Amino acid sequence: MRAGRALVVVALTAALATAGFIYAGNIGKGEAVDAVGRNEIADNGNVQGVLYPGDPASEARLVEQEDERLVYVRTVASAARWRVEGLEGAYRIRTGSSYTLVLPARNEAYTLADLLALAPHAFRLQDGGSYLLSESVAVLAGATLTLASPDPARGLDIRLESGAQGFASVVALGGSLTLGGSEAAKVSITSWDSTKGGPDKTTEDGRAYIRVVGGHASFAHSDVSYLGFWSGNTGGLSLTGTDAVGSFGEQQPAAAQAPEADGGARLLPEAELQNLTQESAQDYSVVTAGIENLRVENNAFGLFVTNARDVVVRDTVIYGSLVDGLVLHRFVSNATITGTSSSGNAVDGFSIGRSTESISFENIQARENGRNGLSMDGRPLADGPNAVGTAVDGYGGNQVSGGSFDENARYGIEVVGGAGLTVRNNRLARNEVGIVATDGATDVTIANNILLDQTRQAVAVREAGSRAEVTGNTITGGDTGIYVRDAGAVVKENTLNNISNHGITLLGDVNETNVEGNYVAGNGSTAIWAEDSAGALLGENDILAWVPAYTVERVVKSVFQPLTFIWFLLGALLLVTAVARGKNAERVLRSPYADHVPLTSLSRGVVTYDDVRQLQ
Repeated sequence: MRAGRALVVVALTAALATAGFIYAGNIGKGEAVDAVGRNEIADNGNVQGVLYPGDPASEARLVEQEDERLVYVRTVASAARWRVEGLEGAYRIRTGSSYTLVLPARNEAYTLADLLALAPHAFRLQDGGSYLLSESVAVLAGATLTLASPDPARGLDIRLESGAQGFASVVALGGSLTLGGSEAAKVSITSWDSTKGGPDKTTEDGRAYIRVVGGHASFAHSDVSYLGFWSGNTGGLSLTGTDAVGSFGEQQPAAAQAPEADGGARLLPEAELQNLTQESAQDYSVVTAGIENLRVENNAFGLFVTNARDVVVRDTVIYGSLVDGLVLHRFVSNATITGTSSSGNAVDGFSIGRSTESISFENIQARENGRNGLSMDGRPLADGPNAVGTAVDGYGGNQVSGGSFDENARYGIEVVGGAGLTVRNNRLARNEVGIVATDGATDVTIANNILLDQTRQAVAVREAGSRAEVTGNTITGGDTGIYVRDAGAVVKENTLNNISNHGITLLGDVNETNVEGNYVAGNGSTAIWAEDSAGALLGENDILAWVPAYTVERVVKSVFQPLTFIWFLLGALLLVTAVARGKNAERVLRSPYADHVPLTSLSRGVVTYDDVRQLQ
């Protein structure tokens, strides 16, 4: 079994590496970064974003163990009601070296008071008013766990035990989870290492997390921090649809000491569970969520969403994630993200993965992220026949409006593949590139954005198959305003100022490209550079305010024009002649009447000034 698990971990690691989700751990300065040590998508071996600080092997193994634990909980929940005599209400089962408190369906929501009654030794009130949860909780379909302060004037502080000896989690398996804070009484949840007396900042041995699988999440006025490790599912705060059913390891680790008989939830004997099978494991479908006024800090992934629909995130702050901030990973549809900021994350602030569509971003902010402010990948999941028959269609229908994207290390907004994508009325400042549409992105609208001082290009449309309409944008500063390479673009009615190299650059095969009605001003090489392109239609553009920069190349070209060269030679000839005559000229002042001096004066051998005057 151990050998089999090792093979599974190796296979999982290889698969994750292929998909671009293997992160480097323990890499010091000057050390090489190999294929298992690159962050996210690392083109040509270049690391993009800040390297993940954990340990790939150990964390991937822990993710596998967590998947096995949850499948085991599902299996028990599916069959226990019919196979365990007299089972009523909540119960506890041993899972590995710890325990999981299972909350089955009931009409009333489980509350803080229920947790205190059901797990008095695992959920305890601490000095200072916080609560410490030291065992995992699973919320089944038909059940709701509501974490809210019983005092409307005082907040609720919950700490999930997390350290070298293990970690707790709260997972809704088809059930609902509510963090019911208010402006006056916020809910705070963090990992907690009791041996260190503070949050767990190490991910190598796993870390406490919260996850909703196929149920409903409702979070309001809550703070979540220092949760999660390695994968999106265990990334900290995760909303995920149904996972494939697996098996909880047949060889269990040594269990912790059983809880005392204290009137809490019943501990199901292992003898009663030995014959349970997975045949009735439940399908929990997609997850839905309503989130507002949430603050997420220093998670592995800030907020991770996959297999979801009708997700609404409002007025939320995500900061300092070890990977991405807010992730809409796979099969997410009809989601609205408004008034939300995601900054200071190691890779992307916001990330939309393949097979995700109909997403609306309104008034979001992404600042100082390690790679992109916002990444949208609309490419198909497959490009030909495949083992599971995955569709080859692209995705899209996403829009970004009214946002702010500043000082991200790579791109402000990147659109990769997909169709029907709109980027409108945003402000982008001091990114490497402002907006990029690439890899076959079609029907892309980039309109009415303000772009300030991008390092390379303000707007770039590139690679075969990419098509975009770039209109009405105001671009100020930077090396190049609008860049089109081997793609098609309608570039109209844009205003460009203070460009330092090219206002508009066209390279390669740019069929279906039309450049017309743009105002281009700056002090650079060329206002519109199209000499190395083919297929573009160049209409009338206002370039009167463009002042060519006098580079060495430009000076040489202007000097060696035929007429200029002739005048240059004539000038040089006159200069040489003047210099030569100057060297041979008499430099002593002589009187014009010197030849008329009397002989008597010459006989004296001296000609005086008075002698000369007498001749005048």
